[in-house]
Amino acid sequence: MAIKLVIFDADNTLWSHLDISKLALPFTLVNGNTISDANTETFCLFVGIRELLSELQRRNIIIALASWNETKPVKEALRLFGIEKFFKIVKAEFHPNKHLMIENILSELLKEGIKIEPDEILYVDDRTVHLERIVERIGPLHFVQMWVDAKAPNEILKFIEHIQRR
Repeated sequence: MAIKLVIFDADNTLWSHLDISKLALPFTLVNGNTISDANTETFCLFVGIRELLSELQRRNIIIALASWNETKPVKEALRLFGIEKFFKIVKAEFHPNKHLMIENILSELLKEGIKIEPDEILYVDDRTVHLERIVERIGPLHFVQMWVDAKAPNEILKFIEHIQRR
């Protein structure tokens, strides 16, 4: 079995803010890893995220995002951090139903002729609150709780390698 799709949450998974939708646009890039909003509140891309995304892409693993957020701030943060190029599909929607976002991701991939089974998916989020509903609707996918199961982004690669050795 191989992981073919990694789906990331955004807040407190890719970057340091807990709710990017509360920030005020426009955003400004302070440096390569820090963004400031219109009120000078800042947040940072976590160290190692770019390298993780790059390595996943190198391994031909599809990368998607499912985030309970307004679309504009998420897409602007991805653009300013220079990581939007890694994501094949971005679902940033202002509702808590991540299972619907993931269903839509899988549907879009299927339209392209890419069928992904639940055991070929790794979902990465800093919280477990959505997991039960996702598993009910999608099936038994793999899950890594960021900062609990993986203390750093590169540990996600170790998790993928462990799955593939089984």
